[in-house]
Amino acid sequence: MSSAATASKSASFTSSSCEEDEEMTMIAGEDASQLAFTAISMMLNNNMNEAEKLFEKYKDKSPLMSAGSSFVAFMQAVMSFEDEKLAEAMLRLQETENRCSSKGGWFKSFKTKFKRKENCDENLEQRLQCQIIVADSQLYQAVLTFINQDVASYIKGGWILRKAWKIYDKTYHEIKQLYDNIVHDNQSTNGRRKSSTGLKPVDATVNSNRGSQSLNDIKNFDGNSVCSDYGADAMTGRRDSDYGRRDSNVSLNSQSSTDSQPRRLPRINSLPHGDDLPVIVDELGNALTEDTVARLMGAVSFGYGTFQLCLSLIPPKILRIIEFLGFEGDRDIGLRAMEFSSHSKDMKAPLSTLGLLWYHTVIRPFFSIDGDAVDAGVSAADAIIKRCEREYPDSALFLFFKGRSQRLQTHIEESLVTYECALEASHEQREIQLICLYEIGWSNMIKLNWKSSAECFLRLKEESRWSKAYYAYLTALCFGANGDLNESYNLMKQVPGLVKRKNNQIEAFVARRAEKFRKVEPTQDQLVIHVLEVLYLWNTLPSCKTEHITAMQKECESLNDRSLFHLRSLIEGALWREAGEVDLAIQCFEEAIARHSGCKDDQHVPAYASFELGTIYAKHPETRTKGKELLNKAKDLYEGYDFENRLHARIMSRQRLYFKHPTAANNTNNK
Repeated sequence: MSSAATASKSASFTSSSCEEDEEMTMIAGEDASQLAFTAISMMLNNNMNEAEKLFEKYKDKSPLMSAGSSFVAFMQAVMSFEDEKLAEAMLRLQETENRCSSKGGWFKSFKTKFKRKENCDENLEQRLQCQIIVADSQLYQAVLTFINQDVASYIKGGWILRKAWKIYDKTYHEIKQLYDNIVHDNQSTNGRRKSSTGLKPVDATVNSNRGSQSLNDIKNFDGNSVCSDYGADAMTGRRDSDYGRRDSNVSLNSQSSTDSQPRRLPRINSLPHGDDLPVIVDELGNALTEDTVARLMGAVSFGYGTFQLCLSLIPPKILRIIEFLGFEGDRDIGLRAMEFSSHSKDMKAPLSTLGLLWYHTVIRPFFSIDGDAVDAGVSAADAIIKRCEREYPDSALFLFFKGRSQRLQTHIEESLVTYECALEASHEQREIQLICLYEIGWSNMIKLNWKSSAECFLRLKEESRWSKAYYAYLTALCFGANGDLNESYNLMKQVPGLVKRKNNQIEAFVARRAEKFRKVEPTQDQLVIHVLEVLYLWNTLPSCKTEHITAMQKECESLNDRSLFHLRSLIEGALWREAGEVDLAIQCFEEAIARHSGCKDDQHVPAYASFELGTIYAKHPETRTKGKELLNKAKDLYEGYDFENRLHARIMSRQRLYFKHPTAANNTNNK
């Protein structure tokens, strides 16, 4: 349905509603949902300006449209990382949260404005929708807070997450009850009729440090349970007993942890509706159809799944600091919840799809979730992209993720072509243009095409308002690696003055590096080794072709500065690892640790070298104990070095892969 048709439908709906004041006319129910879905689809099909206009037009008339408007601001902020965008997104999310809160705003207005109207009283759908929006707004605020990656931000973000979780927990349980009730009635009245929604089932278990609770399994509309005997890992073939534990099962008839009093359940009636589908009727006589309940289930699953994913990525060291959250995120549950949401009819379905692509093509390789297999998420990402090609054929965002997938498969030339197409398609979306430029710059760095990468990063330095210091540093490195030492030196001198946030890990790192080069003008060999350092720290080497690895090895061999031999050994070890020469890799990592002894700078070198050695040994059952010791050494012995939280997240992923799921680890090693 086009945006004009949707708007017309919404106008027709509101004109016949029971609202007395035309200026206060609200858009609710399926009309608001369709309108929001239309705006999101317009945004993904490169019509950002039209989407923003549609959200802006109706954001004061619909909680969903306000939520959509604030989400667009949030997405622009996390793509650009610019301070102004981050601040604007935080403000708009807080406004949406306040307006949908039960203490005031829309939720209160629906209760008061319609209190004299028989069919327009506070209804169950509106209440649940507002609860989901409040939790989503808090979740996005937490993500924006986490961006700073310092301890204070993790604590503050954790507190916001805790508030969001209380609402998600309560709302998820309540919608799940409605979902199960209508599914049960559907089965009893229509036999094994196939659902019109086509939704996939999802399990929903919450791991808690204070005891575990699990929801009954969500079923197909034909009533078949898929996970009833296997807990959280049914869909991956792992029983809870494989982990040496068994979570207790709490019936859905039990109350959520946030409910002190039992909530009276709605009743089920079979009312005339389409092909006589069952509906849920609340205490006020408002009917919720099967499609409405399924849409609400998809809506809450997006935030619920994103919440679980975000929490699962927090390093254990930070998680202990914010242990008042009371549980750990479960990555598998988060992914299944987002998969469920991506197939729903809610406006968040395409957002869940983007979230899954982001996870498979960005998060999995960056945090080394699958060990050295950075392309482990490619098949899942490609399947999602193919499924969405018809609906979003020229979407710049989907082209961006396609380029990411190609780069992870070492198809660098193909990825460059795709990024250029995305760049051209995103003429209305400055934030997408910037992330495409960034990827083009990195792809050229992989090819050792220093001039082209320098041009991209220089443009980002001029056009982006996020961390000009970082882009200036990358530009200086690439110019210097290309032999333009004068331009490199001039740019390097600018870096410290461009730093905005000293507590930001990236800016602190580039400031220290640049300050060192300001004192003594660097040589071309020194700048090349520091480009390779960046490629290593960002876990980009596994995406390189053999020819690129060989070229990088030759660059390392030409370095004669003995003060950088420890860094060279670390990089050479990673390059030999990618070349399949494990013994040489081990030798280089051990040399990196030995050569760093007595050095005051580059404290990250021995920590990362220990991590690399631990990873190599942990892959094989006969040396797994030694690998575990080295990973613990990397985690516990070193502190206060560059990108410490980043390494801890990767150590956590390795420990999960090799020690919690050794069978999966063996399968990964055999690929």
